[in-house]
Amino acid sequence: MNSYNENLHSSVVSALNEQELKLQKTKATLDASMFSLYYAEGARITAAENLHKANEQFNFQQLVKEQAVIDSDLATNVLASANLGNELVAKSVTNTSVAAANVQIASNAILKLASDTGSIFSMVNAADYGTEIYDQSKEAYELMNKTAYLAEQTSQYSMEASTLIAEVPSNTLSKKAQTTDASIKSLLEAVTTNFNTASANVAASSASLAGTNSKEKVAEGTLENTNTVYNSEVQAYGLYNKELNLNLLVKVPDVVGERSNYKVSFNSYQSPFTNKRKGGYPVKGYYIFLVKNDRKDTFSISDAEALILTEPTSKRYVEMPSERSAKNEIDIYQSQLKDVDGASMELGENYVVFVFALLNNEYKKLLNTFDDYLSAPSAVFSLTKQLAAPASETIKVIENKMIFHIDENDGNEVEYRCMFLPNNKKFVKGLLTVEGLKTIESETRKLERIADKYDPIIAKLESEINNLTSEKGGVEDLLLTNQEELSSDDLETKELKKLKDERKKLKSDQDKTTSQIAKLEKELKIVERRKQQAINSIETPKHIQPGFFFNYTVASGLNIETYSLAQKTDKENEWEVEITTSTTDNFGNRLHEDDKYIPVVLAMPDEGEVVNKQIVGALSDFQKTKDFTYTPKK
Repeated sequence: MNSYNENLHSSVVSALNEQELKLQKTKATLDASMFSLYYAEGARITAAENLHKANEQFNFQQLVKEQAVIDSDLATNVLASANLGNELVAKSVTNTSVAAANVQIASNAILKLASDTGSIFSMVNAADYGTEIYDQSKEAYELMNKTAYLAEQTSQYSMEASTLIAEVPSNTLSKKAQTTDASIKSLLEAVTTNFNTASANVAASSASLAGTNSKEKVAEGTLENTNTVYNSEVQAYGLYNKELNLNLLVKVPDVVGERSNYKVSFNSYQSPFTNKRKGGYPVKGYYIFLVKNDRKDTFSISDAEALILTEPTSKRYVEMPSERSAKNEIDIYQSQLKDVDGASMELGENYVVFVFALLNNEYKKLLNTFDDYLSAPSAVFSLTKQLAAPASETIKVIENKMIFHIDENDGNEVEYRCMFLPNNKKFVKGLLTVEGLKTIESETRKLERIADKYDPIIAKLESEINNLTSEKGGVEDLLLTNQEELSSDDLETKELKKLKDERKKLKSDQDKTTSQIAKLEKELKIVERRKQQAINSIETPKHIQPGFFFNYTVASGLNIETYSLAQKTDKENEWEVEITTSTTDNFGNRLHEDDKYIPVVLAMPDEGEVVNKQIVGALSDFQKTKDFTYTPKK
């Protein structure tokens, strides 16, 4: 290879390698930004949940405090009543005792008087029986006996009253009321402390939500910027590859199971001369070489030529006939092509593809160089085995058991990581989703295409309208001048006719220009309306659930604390996970009672590092999976 071709080839390889490294670096940054946003959204959702719980606790503590205040007021009143009752009962005991003693004294005096009255009646009865004094004495005697009986009865009642009053437990009641009041006051103090704590928690949770929301928005902006840069790098690499490397592409089919083939496509080598010139179509044939990624920097055109010359029937390359079509495509199977070292293609190993174009001798003579053409390496690719995830309709939660069905993944050791995504719209409102991120880039590209289509037409129409408006203004100025000249009194007939002819022509030009402007303005409105209709027709992908950023990249990078491993049941192809009070959601928070969750299954290889490179996991379609309401077992 001459020095010019060597330098050119080296520059192309260097440019593509540099762009590929940028692309890989940006992809790593993009993945990191995804995780940053995911955890920022998780923190924001957790903060929103904590605020919700803090508000619920605050409302409950507020009701408890209100009831405690009422109970405290009642206890204070009861204590005051009990103390007053105790005081009055004590006075009543004293007063009743004194009254009983006084009644007893009176009763004793009455009894003595009754005794004296009886003696007097006996004397009258003996000395004056049947007389008037006898009758009076007898009446006095009877009354005295009745009075003595009543006095004795009154004395008994007063002593019983004193006894009953003394038995009233007012002192005990007062002490119990005092104890109760102290307990209620202590309860009120504790309730007030809890209320203040709940109030402080609400304030702290509100501040936390505001802080996490700010961080989440920063993470959103970072991811959007990184995604824009990544898409720019992808487009840049595509342009480099298209313009400098025959648009060499390798596509691996997206199928479940072992990927055993890949498609290689590239544009035909273009001659700088027309087919009528000497040499005709310059390529005899194309050869495709498979090279391990760590060997791509050392594989050269001399290596390619040596393999073609020394091993014409080898599986170290695939020959394609030379065609005049603009694009060449071929499906290559794993068993069909070995790498340039003669080793069979291995799953999980990184490879690149080179295209070698064998040029016609006539064409080489025309260029005065006898070099053939070797492309730069393609982008890195590998063949892997794609695991299957359970279909969304098979994933169900019944009686706190997550159950799903899936066929065995071709005998591979697979672990099924079960996750529970919060599906509460009030906590995830306004967060960036995977679809939202795709929409930003998609809408931008669509808007750019719409602008490329309509903006030049709009600019052209606006320019023509502005020019005609300017011309119309000039005509109107001439008409004003003409009108002033026509108003002169000393015009000759010939001059008057000339001015009138000029005015007629100016009027015609004015009408013509006005008509043209109206026509262009109508066209402008039509184009602007079509542009707006095109903008309005841009459909935004609808995000169904769960309302935050979640995809395979995020799911496969989560810690074991955020998922549960499913266990095989006795039934065929059935797996299950027990949902307990210690089960967490995908953010590591325990499941909340009465909240909704989406069950998700991530199928991942459960083998060593080497095998893990050969097998790619799969995530179930959580947007089509029915959610469930968590209710812990009682």
